[in-house]
Amino acid sequence: MTISASLRLNRRTCLGLLAASLAPAGAPAFGQGKPITLVVPFPAGGPTDAVARAVGRHMGETLGQTMIVDNKAGAGGNIGAAFVARAAPDGNTLLVGTASVMTSPYLYKLNYDPQKDLVPVAMLAKMPVFIWVDQRSPFKTLPELLAAVKAAPGKYNYSSSAPGTLAHLGSLRFFDQAGAHLTHVNYKGSAQAINDFLGGVFQIHFEVAQPMVPHLKAGKVRALAVLASKRSALMPDVPSVAEFGFSGIDAFPFMDIMAPAGIPPEVVSRLNEHAQRALKSPEVRARLAAVYMDVVEGESPAATDAWLRAESARWGEVIRKNNLKVD
Repeated sequence: MTISASLRLNRRTCLGLLAASLAPAGAPAFGQGKPITLVVPFPAGGPTDAVARAVGRHMGETLGQTMIVDNKAGAGGNIGAAFVARAAPDGNTLLVGTASVMTSPYLYKLNYDPQKDLVPVAMLAKMPVFIWVDQRSPFKTLPELLAAVKAAPGKYNYSSSAPGTLAHLGSLRFFDQAGAHLTHVNYKGSAQAINDFLGGVFQIHFEVAQPMVPHLKAGKVRALAVLASKRSALMPDVPSVAEFGFSGIDAFPFMDIMAPAGIPPEVVSRLNEHAQRALKSPEVRARLAAVYMDVVEGESPAATDAWLRAESARWGEVIRKNNLKVD
């Protein structure tokens, strides 16, 4: 007796049919209509939230799925990150990752491991950190500033966007290389730090461009340098610290999309493809430009993962060296 080829089922096909028959009803896999939740680990209304909504809207349109932005703020971004780390690795729950996924293991006692429990899907943007002084400051260049602070130890102090941020860590690395010793004035966030900076409470501030540009345009502050190996396209007239002989101080807060570990590679690939489409959108690019972020196009998940691991080790060493902890 012969069996028709059209009726012949191999073992893999049988197992596939069995798995399909046992799959729970009402739980469609990625790409089958289920909404995608994009978790933003910070409050609504900030730059991270704004960019997430612009990218998420575009990705939802091209994927043909609803993209829901869910703000889960707290603990320096770790509440939202932990939520995603514990989610099903099916591509339906994603995280807008920031630098806290690199630095948190060294600063907090966590109930998840960012490097083991989360995987990168797509890098979106990076934001360089600048060294700012008040417009009334006598220092017009970085060498002038360094000469003054080294000549008068204890006279000058400074701040950054918040303790443990890359602005803070970059400042520690920079002053260590410069051989200058200044006191960091701690603030929980940028708003109060900038207010006191403008009020003359301290003389130097390390911060990304977005919250400072309004004050720059108003003629209240000026940027002396960017903590990077080359100038930023955001402010090309501002020299990099590398031009003054300081190397290895690339401090780049960033935004990326991450997923729970165990997500199928083909789902990561599809999500990355649609994220890249979003980054080419004029609307999304305009939104990123509005908050002074450099778009990062075409970076593979593997390249992002390698960069994150290297950066985590680099900044972790700065944290250990300075014995930093976040309360």
